[in-house]
Amino acid sequence: MKKLRLEVDEFERAAINEGVRKVILGGDFNRPNSQLYRVMHAAMGPTWYTLRDLELVVLNMFGHADTQAAISARLREVDPVVHGLRKEKRMVEDPDSGRQVWFYRLVAQKYEGRLYEFAKI
Repeated sequence: MKKLRLEVDEFERAAINEGVRKVILGGDFNRPNSQLYRVMHAAMGPTWYTLRDLELVVLNMFGHADTQAAISARLREVDPVVHGLRKEKRMVEDPDSGRQVWFYRLVAQKYEGRLYEFAKI
């Protein structure tokens, strides 16, 4: 059974990475003990992840075994105005099983070409 993936072209990857860099440099991302911090860092960028993928990424990055349900809840908490990031999601039907597979990522929120100013928490 082949693992389902969503591909990102190099132009999209470069644009998303530039936006994420600006958000990180301008934001408050220095709380590694926060579950929200861990999920935001794992999901930021051009790569699309399933909740299962994010569970493994968080474990590898931080050594914490956050559940898929907890990761999903933290993704719902991401606020473009507060965090400067917005959640993107996409559903793909698995051709082998016929089931719906959801993919997520966090990208920089832009408003009229500018990044949002966001409050420090």
